[in-house]
Amino acid sequence: MRIAPITGYAMLGLALLLSACASAPSKEEDALKKTLQRDITPQTREARDTIGRQDVLTQAAFWAKEYDNNPADREAALKLAQIVRVLGKPARAAEVASQALTLYPKDPALLLVAGQAFIEDAKAARAIEFLQAAARITPNDWHVQSALGVAYDQIGKPLKARAAFTRALALQPGNAGILSNLGLNYAVAGDAKMAERYLRQAVASPDAPVQARQNLALVLALQGRFAEASALAAKDLPAQQAQQNIDYVRAMVVRPQRWKALRDAN
Repeated sequence: MRIAPITGYAMLGLALLLSACASAPSKEEDALKKTLQRDITPQTREARDTIGRQDVLTQAAFWAKEYDNNPADREAALKLAQIVRVLGKPARAAEVASQALTLYPKDPALLLVAGQAFIEDAKAARAIEFLQAAARITPNDWHVQSALGVAYDQIGKPLKARAAFTRALALQPGNAGILSNLGLNYAVAGDAKMAERYLRQAVASPDAPVQARQNLALVLALQGRFAEASALAAKDLPAQQAQQNIDYVRAMVVRPQRWKALRDAN
């Protein structure tokens, strides 16, 4: 038996019939649809370029959404890792950067932020793996060398740390942060004179971190120069707290053997 084809009029009638039978979505269904809807379209280039003008939390929310929409988005992963690191979440920053590195294993910016995050998460040995990889790709990036220095200091390898800080300083002469870290490296090694030399250079810089002055005050106190140390420490701390810090150091160095060693070194 031959079946007659459906004419255009018949198709139109069928469509109207189906339309009449279909019920409009309820308010609850519409609300659920909107809740479950996911905007997977990335923000415009202009929006990405200007988000940096907003406060840190707004930036974090922006890049978190971009990353959530597409974890393979290299820029979103990098920006999110950087911003959550600023917010004091190094474990999350390391996680995001490490995941992105499975797709972009030779990306130096991702390697750097991963290394920095692992340092801040007290996992310096892990950080060194990422930072060494970054150094092979971008050997002239002082950020990488400086971070390597911090990581080596964390795992108790001061000579390797000093070498990394020295390379960083050669690439970025006069950088207060590097000078401060190098000075602290010498201080921990017991070389107060070299520590003072680098810390004074750091303190003389217009962008000297507060910690540089406190480190210098510590080194001066360790040499028995308590009045000078107290005056320097008081620039950034309440006078009482500054004096307590210096008194604490004084108590450690007034022991005869330690004091004699310091005096003989002067």
